[in-house]
Amino acid sequence: MLPSPRLHRWLVIVCAGLGMFLVALDIAVNVALPTITSHFHTDIQTIQWIIVSFVATRAGLAVAAGSLGDLFGLKRVFLIGVLAYTIAVTLIAFSPSLASVFGLRVLQGVGAGSLYAAAPAIASRALPASQRGTAMGVTTAGYALGTIAGTLGTGLLVGVFGWEAAFLGRVPFCVIAIILGWLVLREPVLSRSPEQSERAAEGECVVSRERRSFDLAGSSSFMAGMVALVLALHMSGRIGWSSPLVIGLLAATPFLLALFVRSELRARWPVLDLHLLRLPDFMAACSSMFFVHLGAFVIWFIFPFYVAEALGRGPIALGAMMALMATAMSLASPGAGWLSDRIHPKYVGLLGTAIVGLGLAWMSMLDGFSPVLDVGLRIAVVGFGLGSFQTAAYTLLLKALPASQLGTGAGSLSLTQAMGSVVSVSLLGLVFALRTEHHTTALSTEVFSTGETGSEALVLAFQDIFRLGAVLASVGMVVLMLSSLSSGRRKLEKEGIIHPKE
Repeated sequence: MLPSPRLHRWLVIVCAGLGMFLVALDIAVNVALPTITSHFHTDIQTIQWIIVSFVATRAGLAVAAGSLGDLFGLKRVFLIGVLAYTIAVTLIAFSPSLASVFGLRVLQGVGAGSLYAAAPAIASRALPASQRGTAMGVTTAGYALGTIAGTLGTGLLVGVFGWEAAFLGRVPFCVIAIILGWLVLREPVLSRSPEQSERAAEGECVVSRERRSFDLAGSSSFMAGMVALVLALHMSGRIGWSSPLVIGLLAATPFLLALFVRSELRARWPVLDLHLLRLPDFMAACSSMFFVHLGAFVIWFIFPFYVAEALGRGPIALGAMMALMATAMSLASPGAGWLSDRIHPKYVGLLGTAIVGLGLAWMSMLDGFSPVLDVGLRIAVVGFGLGSFQTAAYTLLLKALPASQLGTGAGSLSLTQAMGSVVSVSLLGLVFALRTEHHTTALSTEVFSTGETGSEALVLAFQDIFRLGAVLASVGMVVLMLSSLSSGRRKLEKEGIIHPKE
């Protein structure tokens, strides 16, 4: 017996939320990061490749995955993404070396990039445009619940079974996502171009074969450009900005991105329609997402070392604190989605970015003697801001686009989120290392033992980085404040460059 249309719509939204829940489980890697570092006898700079290889792949493929979903069906992209993700996390848990972990994280990034692009678009298509805020609130809440499970559950699993449990523990959720996606999601009819829609309305039989022409050249050049940029940023911290390799990668980046732009201008069905960059809401959502994650991502790769080395706490305590942040995100997201359907999402986003900035600034006041409950309260404030902002940003962007471009839009937002995270790991990770070295040198002249010097230097560097993170996240608020609301869209509709939302 088929479910009622209303029930089916909500099952689709739940499936999309499960996809976001699944990718959010990757927070487990951050919780297990100190344990993985110790297991493979490596250092912070090297272990960052676990994050960089995953996020860089996800960033490079996000827009292409969204375009593929618009062209060939979001269900296909969703299921392929879950399958790639499942294979990767299973094999990582049995990897004999750190090199194989890095390689499999690339495959996992392919799966996560597909899910990040497909899941929000699937949820948006399930409800009318006037209710996309509600759909995004549920989807973002699914992401937050995944963060809770990934932090709290991983802290317990890693403490008992070791770092491998951070990956194997996700497999049951992967299986559920595959089954639910196969049963609930429906392949949409191939999207038609505006010209084809007009011909079909006049009674002419139209088969949308042209819509299947994927922009492989644009996708490849963009992926290559993103990889070159990420490698240059990350390796500069290890071998220096003057290294020929770093200089070569930086020089190749604009060349590859220029090829991407050239391809997009020529392609009939580009991976990213460059006219979207003229939409104020599109640019405001993407730009603010980049800056908020540029500042806030320090929680995911610096905070674990503060908890482990400065506070002397294990993975269970770290998982509990990260779970508090995720709980605050899950509580904020549905309310922010509901509010975004009633007032302009930009204002909800402004509130969210303000809370994120204030929360990071408050966290920068922590020291090596801060009580765990105090730390948890401050990180929960950041989580509440992130939940509000992310829901508003997705709603702002997806309400500005027609249904035929929702996959591309969600992929674009995922790209900017991922790039903010990558640049944060690469640049702020370098700044953190430099500030730690600076404070270590300064403290060595005082009466400290070696262990005390290292711990105190890490705390001071932690405070510096979180102050910087607060400033960067606040730039996202400025971007939203300066964005115009709807004049750009009306102009593009008048010019016939884009068409009214379905």
